[in-house]
Amino acid sequence: MKIMERDAEDRRIKRIAKEKKATALKDKGNEAYAQGDYETAVKYYSDGLDELRDMQPLYTNRAQVNIFNLCCSSFKCCTIGLITIRFKCNERCIKAYVHMGKAFMELKKYNEAKYLIQVGLEAERENQEMNAREEFDKGEVKARTVPQLLEKLSRPGQMPLFYRGGLELLLQAVTDCEGRSGRSFAQLSSSSNLFLPTLSPITCFTCLSIP
Repeated sequence: MKIMERDAEDRRIKRIAKEKKATALKDKGNEAYAQGDYETAVKYYSDGLDELRDMQPLYTNRAQVNIFNLCCSSFKCCTIGLITIRFKCNERCIKAYVHMGKAFMELKKYNEAKYLIQVGLEAERENQEMNAREEFDKGEVKARTVPQLLEKLSRPGQMPLFYRGGLELLLQAVTDCEGRSGRSFAQLSSSSNLFLPTLSPITCFTCLSIP
């Protein structure tokens, strides 16, 4: 029994060390991204994944950086990232659906984009219900209505339903593009400024932040 406990403790210590290294590499990648050095940012994110394969932000951040290149390799990276997130990390990662939907849009694969966005919206609805139930079950008096729950669960400095708003706008963009062949999604995502906290969740769709 002591051997098993010692083995579990050793694994825990190694896990903590890997998380520390991966987080440091993620932060360096974020700094490189902020400076416009996308190639270096991707390298840091990839190095972080070598340390810790199930660190969700490394997949979504790397995918977001690669989307700026708008090439097949970035699309492949997004696809692999989303699949890995769904089956290894968090199948309800809304940010991954947003990035993947944008990649499909750039390739003019509107049917695939629409399907993926709808799946993302459903995942977000499940997230809201699950979080609401958890807060309600805690018995907190201030968390008894849906608006209060959404306000409580939103991150500081960001609007509630931030990524859900992005998915809804992207779904509308897909519909528009299906009716107007040749329209570029770049019209909706031309800015590299990633977050504008004063705008509504839907308006903020093209301003996604890297965590």
